[in-house]
Parts: sequence; C-alpha cells; structure tokens
Amino acid sequence: MALLIPLAVLALASCLEGRAEPISRGFGSRDLPCPAAEDISPCECVVGATYQMDMLCSFVVDFELARVFEADFPFKHFRRLELRNSIGLTVLQEGEFGAVSFEEVLADLTGLVEVQERALSQSYSTLTTLKLDTSQITRFPFAEIPSFTSLRELYLYGNQLDRFPDLSSETLVVVSLSFNRISEIPVDGLKNVPNIEDFHFQGNNLQYVYPGTFSGLQNLRRLDLLKSDLKNIPERTFEFSSSSFRELVLTSSNISNIEPNAIKGLKAGSLWLNGNLLKGLDESAFRPILTEVGSLYLAGNPLSCGCDIAWLVTRPSLLAKVADDATCSNGQLLADLDPAMYENLC
Repeated sequence: MALLIPLAVLALASCLEGRAEPISRGFGSRDLPCPAAEDISPCECVVGATYQMDMLCSFVVDFELARVFEADFPFKHFRRLELRNSIGLTVLQEGEFGAVSFEEVLADLTGLVEVQERALSQSYSTLTTLKLDTSQITRFPFAEIPSFTSLRELYLYGNQLDRFPDLSSETLVVVSLSFNRISEIPVDGLKNVPNIEDFHFQGNNLQYVYPGTFSGLQNLRRLDLLKSDLKNIPERTFEFSSSSFRELVLTSSNISNIEPNAIKGLKAGSLWLNGNLLKGLDESAFRPILTEVGSLYLAGNPLSCGCDIAWLVTRPSLLAKVADDATCSNGQLLADLDPAMYENLC
C-alpha cells in the first residue's frame, strides 16, 4: 500500500500535466459543450479555454460507464478520459462508451481485469495514448491494436499479464509492459512495431535476452530493463542499429558478468549498470563499451578495484565517462583512485 500511494501521486501528476483550466459548471447545468452534470455522475466533464473536453471519472463500478455514456452528449469527441480509484471497475466492455471518442484514455488504481475487444472502437482513428496502469489486467485485445491508426503510446504498467503479447503497429513509438509477470521477450517480439522508440520492461523477472532481439529497430532510443534477473550478459545480447539510440537501463538486474561484445551500438548514449553485482571491469568487455558510450553508471556495485581496472584508472579520457558516484566495495570513489598506484603495482 505504501508503494501505491507515491505511484498514484506520480500517475496523477503525469496525467494532469498539460490539462487546460476547466470552466466551472454547476451541478445540474446544461452549459454546452458538456452533457448535463447529473446525467454523467460520478464522472465530470471539464472544458478548457479552447473547448477541449475531458471526462474525469472516479470511484466507478462495473456497468456504471454504460449508464454515463447513454446520456445526451451534444458533442461526442473528448480529448481525454480519466478513470481513477475505481477498484469496483473490473471490465471495460464492448460498446459501453456509446458514440463518444477520445484522444487519450488514462486509468490508474482500478480493479480492471479485462479490456474487451471493441471497448474503444469509437476511438479507432483518434486514440493517441492508452495508459492502463496499476490495475489487475490479465486479458487485453492486443490483436485489435492495428485498428488504432493514431496510437503512439501504450502503457500497461503494473498489471498481471503473464506472457509477451503479439504486438503489431506501424504507429506505436512508446510501449510499457513494466511490472507484469512476463519472464521472456521473444526474439521477434518487437519486429512488428518497427517505429518503436522507447520500450519499458521493468520488473518482469527477465532472465535472458535472445541475441538479435533489439537489432534492426531503426528508431529505438531507449530500452529500460530495470529490476530484471539477467546475471550474465553473453556476447551479442544487446546490439543496436538505431543511430539515435541513447539509453540502456540495466539497473538492479543482478548482473555479475558482462562478456566481450555483449553491448554494442550505444553511440554516445548512457549505460546504466548501477545496483548490480559486478566485482570487476574486464578490459576486453568494458573498454569497447567506454570507447563508444557517453556515460557509464556503476554506483552500487561491489567493485574490488584491483588490477582488473588498471586499464581504466590510468586512462583519464575513459574514466571521465564513468559517473562520479561509482565506488569500490570499500566505499572509495573510482574518481579518487591514484593512477600511480596501479602503474607501480599492476
């Protein structure tokens, strides 16, 4: 419960960002463009200065949305639908939004277990962001994704999905499947999402990445695998072909070994290896990485700082790429190590 509170605050802050100031309307009023307030309770229609409409719904239960959207909607296109704190809402059902369409659908802290096919069919051409976070979703109509011809962002963070979905979309650029129960990414899992830029797969107990999984994705910029269980990173695990790739996050993933040629294609980007189990920095593995990356984060690793890092400490241009908070297992900063000690003893 302590974790859900900050998550809820962050999610709410994210969704509130950019919202126009609402025009106040008294309960029972019928000021256009909104429907009558009493007809859509417990939802609220708010209107921005440029007449963009948002529908805000909290504490909704099953079948209540169908009643709400049976109301008389003089204007049927909304910028955003928000569903908050609705533990009693377990299913988004086909047809329950009537003829109303949305550009963004944002849900957080709900009881959603299932999203039925065609639940959002009126938004096939308009929906740009679908964000159904911190719920219980086990069933989602992934086969319907290609029908959403404007969809750019799909977030299913913090649900109960147990296998990698069959994803296919020419428009998606951001996909988050973080903190579900998916332990494997198929080698071709993203091949039908050719324009993906950011892929988030945190906290899924991922234990192995098949070589080639992320190669060929020409627009990929960020890959986040925080809180995986990778242990060893074999040769050719991460090969990026995108000229714009900028960030690989492997934080807190129980990594104790990285083999030579395991990570290639970072192109002045950032590599996050903080909070792992690395005791050494083998030159054959890490020197090519440091030659390529812009920043390497190593804080929270039990580095022994013996002769295995002499090649790094004695080369200021490479050491400068290691973030200043990296320490040896005794707490001494790598940046404070004396190169002369390594020149004399190694």
